[in-house]
Amino acid sequence: MAHINQEKTFDALEIRDTNTHNGTTIDNFDFQLKTIIIHNHLDQTVTLQCRASVNGSDNWFDVGSSFDVAASTDTYQTCSSYFPYMRLQATCSSSPSSGDLTVYFIQYGV
Repeated sequence: MAHINQEKTFDALEIRDTNTHNGTTIDNFDFQLKTIIIHNHLDQTVTLQCRASVNGSDNWFDVGSSFDVAASTDTYQTCSSYFPYMRLQATCSSSPSSGDLTVYFIQYGV
């Protein structure tokens, strides 16, 4: 029987700089397909990069290419690559002055 899980990796994060921000680590053991729901309510474009790790604590590496989400945009991205642990990195090239970023991983497994 299929099962679905939903976890936030960014929860109303108020980015106000151009630093790289790491999202919460997502346990991905029982899930193959992930849909990433992005609510970019910042007043700047945010660049997101999927990252993966075998143990969830170190040796993180990029999965696929980074992608930009325009200011004040709600959108999604899918990922069918399997790794035991995943997270996102968020970076803005210009410092936002208002808004926040919320991102969910919706996971599907059998």
